[in-house]
Amino acid sequence: MDHDADALARMKPADRAYHVIRAAILTGELRPGAHLAENQLAEMCNSSRTPVREALQRLTAEGLALSERRSRFVANFSYEEVSVVFELRARIEAYLARLAALHVTPDEIRQMEALILRMDDVANQDPAAFHDLNTQFHDAILRATRSAQLRSVTRQVFALPLVTIKRAYCDQPIDPARSNAQHRDILAAFRNRDEAWAESAMMSHILSAKPTRPAGTSPEEARVRALANGLAPNPHGGFFGDPS
Repeated sequence: MDHDADALARMKPADRAYHVIRAAILTGELRPGAHLAENQLAEMCNSSRTPVREALQRLTAEGLALSERRSRFVANFSYEEVSVVFELRARIEAYLARLAALHVTPDEIRQMEALILRMDDVANQDPAAFHDLNTQFHDAILRATRSAQLRSVTRQVFALPLVTIKRAYCDQPIDPARSNAQHRDILAAFRNRDEAWAESAMMSHILSAKPTRPAGTSPEEARVRALANGLAPNPHGGFFGDPS
């Protein structure tokens, strides 16, 4: 979710640095593989280096930054790693949907339906608003599981928005209409308290958005293509943070 200038100004320095740097990574201002120099980032965030250092620790834990020889770099996602992220999210969210089908309340179903209607309104006009509402929809499902443990263990996996990594690292468009039709299918499963349907619908929903490698393209050719598009300027890359 984007933070405006007033909201950023009210944050603690470390939180402000985190949101500023994270936004710069997700929008491509800080490109994959870029060196995250603390002094330059401190200037960007209008802060000292200490808040930046704390922010970089959080971003490394999320997988957006990598630590190597006491330096940090923007993560460079290969197609294979993006594929792993989607497969993992599909399995986790399918399980969440199965649990939510048992515990979701009528009021929560109405709230999810309202989010779907709002997504209809912005689908072809405001991609950022659609992404925010989509996040709220999936967050509502997580809450409906009634599991604090699940909220805790999924925090890192959910830190990377699927829409963002698909757009930024695979250069493939999102289909809002299809996505929202799938949301309706998930909601119908909830209304019917059908665990298997909810699980299957969510699995299909996530995997349908999984990026595809261009036909006849090997992993190495895909990397060359990424280099040509300016998506992989150097070999630093990964997902789960510090490789050590």
